Amino acid sequence: MRAQTPAGARARAWAGSLRAAAGAVSSSLTARLLGVIVVYAAAVALVLALAGEASDALFTNAFPTMDAVLAHADDLADDRFSALQGPDLAHGGIVVFDERGARLYASSEKAADNIRPSLLPFINDYAERSFYEVFQEDADGACRYRILLCSYVASDDYAKQIDAEAELDENLNIIGGDLFPGRAALTQREFNFIKGVYDAQKSVERYDYATATGEARTLVLVAPRVSAEAYNLVLDKSGQIAFYVVPVLVVLTVAAAWVLVRLVRGAVRPLDRAIDAYRSAGAAPGGGAAPVERAASATVRRVPSAESVPRELMPTYRNFTSLMDRLRAAQNERQRLIADVSHDLKTPLTVISGYAQAFNEGVVPPEKERDYHRAMHDKALAASRLIDTLGEYARMEHPEAVHELEEVDLAAFVREVAAEALQQVEQAGNTFACEAEGHAVVRIDRQLFRRALLNLIENACVHNDAGIAVRVAVEAPDGCAVRVSVADTGAGVPADLAPYVFEPFVTENTARTPRGGTGLGLAIVRRAVEVMGGTVRLVEHPEAPWATAFIIELPRA
Repeated sequence: MRAQTPAGARARAWAGSLRAAAGAVSSSLTARLLGVIVVYAAAVALVLALAGEASDALFTNAFPTMDAVLAHADDLADDRFSALQGPDLAHGGIVVFDERGARLYASSEKAADNIRPSLLPFINDYAERSFYEVFQEDADGACRYRILLCSYVASDDYAKQIDAEAELDENLNIIGGDLFPGRAALTQREFNFIKGVYDAQKSVERYDYATATGEARTLVLVAPRVSAEAYNLVLDKSGQIAFYVVPVLVVLTVAAAWVLVRLVRGAVRPLDRAIDAYRSAGAAPGGGAAPVERAASATVRRVPSAESVPRELMPTYRNFTSLMDRLRAAQNERQRLIADVSHDLKTPLTVISGYAQAFNEGVVPPEKERDYHRAMHDKALAASRLIDTLGEYARMEHPEAVHELEEVDLAAFVREVAAEALQQVEQAGNTFACEAEGHAVVRIDRQLFRRALLNLIENACVHNDAGIAVRVAVEAPDGCAVRVSVADTGAGVPADLAPYVFEPFVTENTARTPRGGTGLGLAIVRRAVEVMGGTVRLVEHPEAPWATAFIIELPRA
């Protein structure tokens, strides 16, 4: 087996962490909503950015500059002039010359005709290695022009220096200076180029550069001048972009809202399905199968699993399903209780009805009349006891039942109840012991506790043969709850019945004969103890010699 490398282990750990994180995000409604909001914000930012770029492009394309030309410096270095035909330079005129003055490229025939090699010396250099400055002066009432050829001195913090100058009269005749040797005058176009003016609406400038192979090139750019009228025209066009942006933003907003609504609806859909499942006749509690006693025509619907519920709604979902399961269990318990009561009442009433009919028809032998009367009396008492017990259980389960709790010395009270039960235990042929010494004060309802304790003692006598030992004991350890135990040496509680002994109508006597009891005694015990703030439990493995032991725990007062 190949050993696992540390790098491989770390990679697998990272992969596991990423999968866990992805699972957490996918199960979180908040994360999904935030994801939609982030995507929406990014889409809005992208649309606005594109709109801004489009607006900037309008101004850039309307007023191209040498910077836009130099954005294609790599293409210029390789003489790829086709790159200069893009929309960013569509409103400008470009002409490129080689070092001998031969024209290599012209963006239009007009530009080729108007920009000639002879004009290049009069066009200002974009890089400002040398440039012209023009001043208009007044000399004795006559107009004069002073032209300076300037450059920057790099060694002196780029200070400007004058390399040559010339003076022109109002007719552009050269009347002094060394700037244009051999020239008597300048043409109007040459003078305009010196001032950087191509015409009334355009400017001109040049850029000298070298190709990748070192060949000299001169590029001349003629671009529209930025005027208030031209700027406002482009500004109006830029404003029209908003008419396209606003509908796009509205569509994005509507789409984001729709997705958010879908996510929220999808998040609560498991709750809706759970409600529908529980509302339907065939709902299966907890996502399981529907109870078998459901009508065959009912539509079985499963409660959605918890995995389909977002984490934020998980507590609500679990509380709801838990509540509905409890209600379903209570409904099933009520149906079982009604069925058991009907069964337990039907048996004695059937006997009484049969014997009464026999007496009415005169078919009862005279020697059997006393036995029939005794049987009818016993069955009537059994039905009456069942009704009384059921009424007591119903009163204890009622939510508006009022119980009077008072501080009582539990040891003394247990001794009092034990003395009351002694005769019943001995009549059943059993021995009885009470171990309740000391002093332990608790808050109890006397009648409820008496009924609970007597039910436990009676339970030991009813469900065992004669000859067993029954013990009631009180223990009050310091700082702990007070414990009352009822134990016997009988047959014990069957293992399959032990988890359900406190449920109503649960009894080991499946035939439900009178000796088996009503099955409500321990249910009444549990409810009575709970009302008093305590607990009752069946000891799984009681100490010898006891076979069955119940322990009631009550908090100290």
